[in-house]
Amino acid sequence: MTDATSPLLLRPFRLSDAGIIEPWLTQVGWNVGARGPSASGHPVWTDRLMRDQRILALVALRADQQVGLVRLDCGPDGVAELTMIVAPQWRRSGQGRRMFDAALMHARSVGLRRLVVYVELENEAALAFFGEMGFDAAGAIGGRIRMDRVVHNSGRATPLDVTV
Repeated sequence: MTDATSPLLLRPFRLSDAGIIEPWLTQVGWNVGARGPSASGHPVWTDRLMRDQRILALVALRADQQVGLVRLDCGPDGVAELTMIVAPQWRRSGQGRRMFDAALMHARSVGLRRLVVYVELENEAALAFFGEMGFDAAGAIGGRIRMDRVVHNSGRATPLDVTV
């Protein structure tokens, strides 16, 4: 593991990242779809990340080492589903918080207005994490809780409620 205090940067996902990231996805129980290469010769799950213009797939780097993946699946209404994965060796080291802060700045820069996450009901750590990041539970769907938060320009402060 490199120095946890070095700056964290987000850069666009590259196909060369797939071999490092795919094991992280399967470790946390994600279904990455069909295995093996697609017709393009790349891992199947990477095709959508690379092809779909609504998806911003960003790799979190610390000292040129991949420490996580941030995915913003952006809708035309300015709402994006956020997915974050921290590399196993970087979990519980504060990297998730740094990744979220960088993702939030990126969401602001591209004009998003709301972020949504779906968290498994039994994933208490993720529920607590996203709660700390300003997300509120917005209902349950199957075995997951939908949580969302407003993207605004004042950091983590609660936006002013001006409803009458």
